[in-house]
Amino acid sequence: MTKASKVPRKILFALTEPLALVPEPYTLPARAIGIEQGELILRIAGYQRQGIIRRMGIVYGHLKVGYTCNALVVWRVDEDSLEKAGKIFSDVPAVTHCYARQAYPSWPYNMYTMIHAKSKSECRTVIGAMARESGVKEYKALFTVREFKKIKSDLREILK
Repeated sequence: MTKASKVPRKILFALTEPLALVPEPYTLPARAIGIEQGELILRIAGYQRQGIIRRMGIVYGHLKVGYTCNALVVWRVDEDSLEKAGKIFSDVPAVTHCYARQAYPSWPYNMYTMIHAKSKSECRTVIGAMARESGVKEYKALFTVREFKKIKSDLREILK
């Protein structure tokens, strides 16, 4: 049994919905679940201690707040430097995703980062700083040309 399977689905589902911008934002989801707000907050804290919930935060539209440029940057990182590079890259505020993946003979890149910036120039500056700090010299910046689909995961579909 996975950790997430120990969490009542109705709580997981309620936490995927946007919270109201009110003084007590957990009141409505708690009511929908059928428990008191205090109980919901205690359960969330417990799930965080158990590592089931890593963090809760704001999801914002990058374009609406001025971040009009993004790039998927693929890096060729020595296997023995993956942890170090992953830590360095993950600490950069402009990086929203950082993954190690399998490299292939025809595609030697094994670290992937998604970078959001206000311009291509700013994005390139961030990438250059990341390369210098990590010592990784081989990389490619793949700038977004057109977005076809971008939606948040629907936990209800995943947990069917």
